[in-house]
Amino acid sequence: MDVKRLMKTYSPTRVMGALRRRGSAYVRKLQYHPGRTKQLENAVLFESHRGSMVGCNPLDIFLELKATHPEIKLYWAVGKGLSAPQGSHAVEFGSGPYLRALATSKWLVNNTNFPWYFRKVEGQVYLQTWHGTPLKRLARDIATNYLTKSYLDTMDREASFWDYLITPNEFCTVILPNAFGFNGQVIESGYPRNDRLTTATAKDRQRIRESIGVSDPSVNLVLYAPTWRDFKRTATGKWDTVNFMDPNIELPEGFKMMFRGHSNTIDAHTAKVAGNSIDVTTYPDVTDLYIAADVLVTDYSSVMFDYTVTGKPIMFLAPDLERYRAERGFYFDFENEAPGPILEDDNEVLAALGRLDSLSNQYVDKYRAWQQKFNDLEDGKASKRVVKRVWG
Repeated sequence: MDVKRLMKTYSPTRVMGALRRRGSAYVRKLQYHPGRTKQLENAVLFESHRGSMVGCNPLDIFLELKATHPEIKLYWAVGKGLSAPQGSHAVEFGSGPYLRALATSKWLVNNTNFPWYFRKVEGQVYLQTWHGTPLKRLARDIATNYLTKSYLDTMDREASFWDYLITPNEFCTVILPNAFGFNGQVIESGYPRNDRLTTATAKDRQRIRESIGVSDPSVNLVLYAPTWRDFKRTATGKWDTVNFMDPNIELPEGFKMMFRGHSNTIDAHTAKVAGNSIDVTTYPDVTDLYIAADVLVTDYSSVMFDYTVTGKPIMFLAPDLERYRAERGFYFDFENEAPGPILEDDNEVLAALGRLDSLSNQYVDKYRAWQQKFNDLEDGKASKRVVKRVWG
């Protein structure tokens, strides 16, 4: 790590921010009492990205479980300002009720880590759904590792608590257990969050589009969804926002853009980042946005693997490809296998939008090969397979 990066990583502002966050976590740890309850509650605690959203794989598992196992009590961990889905009991992330649910629910479902002080108690069953097929290397597989030691230690400890790990395809079944050091049961099921991509109707699509202010069905909606960067932080230590588009870019006639910032960068997000796009960064469920969109622009995000279930065009705005690949590393030959063009700047994006039909024809073989490799289990029944395996 060079001196400049070291100084930025351990700047006084960032260190003080980390100490404040750690102090709050220690207070919560004192309120968390795993193992005190002799009999666990017949309940499930669902959590998605530390309560910052109600969505991803836990949501679709919740919906299936609610329909098939009404005898089970369902909790949802939510951040301030978020509502839990109908049929569940909201517990604010980090609150006393949340800590009780974490300590006493028989089943735990998460798509990332529980807090560092979490300890699974005897009798609890932990279903880890994770949150995407990876292009970029994860955890133990990152050669030039910019993740903190505390994060890696947390991942190792968490993986030791998992009873089940969901994988969406054979590729992930090979990659993920090794990356996380997981030795438990793998459920290769497809991703529950993708079920709706094969079952959504034209009416569903129109309803979603109208909810974000697009009533004209002829408008071509572009979803721009870049991922976060290990090397991009704010002065206070938060992951900084990413947008390689001119925020005030003018799209071709008939096109409108949605901007979706990554969940890791929400704390640094402002309306200015999205510019004149429809800001859907805090929209509850990204799966809805795939259904609403006509084309996806991303970079290295796992959204690429979910979106191709729809069969709709995709392109990649990746001006920092060489640096990202060198510092983070990829699991496969991205440039050779990508199911759409890899672009350098937003002018190239505009040009590509102007010739979508020809682009689709140009990439039809790569797109089909990609779907066969990553989407072959996405038949709309992944949630059913998971619930049957874990709950019977």
